[in-house]
Amino acid sequence: MEYRSNSYGLKTFLEHWPFLPVAVVAILTTMILDFFTRLSGTPWIWCYGIGLAVAAVGISLIFYAKLPLYRQRRFLTFGSRALPENSRSYYRWGYRCVLFAVVLLLCLFLSRP
Repeated sequence: MEYRSNSYGLKTFLEHWPFLPVAVVAILTTMILDFFTRLSGTPWIWCYGIGLAVAAVGISLIFYAKLPLYRQRRFLTFGSRALPENSRSYYRWGYRCVLFAVVLLLCLFLSRP
């Protein structure tokens, strides 16, 4: 009984319906690809602008997180280990925003001219 109370039924559900998550991901992927292949004109420009804006927000978050290191004249540090504890979340969110913007801009390559 302890096994059932800790899993909340998710493990049992996935054992009986293993194809469901795959089907949901496949349907969502098809919908996203269909959206980007039909994109042209003004909506394409809006998606491009949103991608650039999200990238700018991400870069500014990374800069804000690394500002204490720049004040110490430590310019070439990688990762969040050298950052102060309170700026690590800004650093991680900055990279998440940049990654989202790169994926969005790469998806715009799928659109038709």
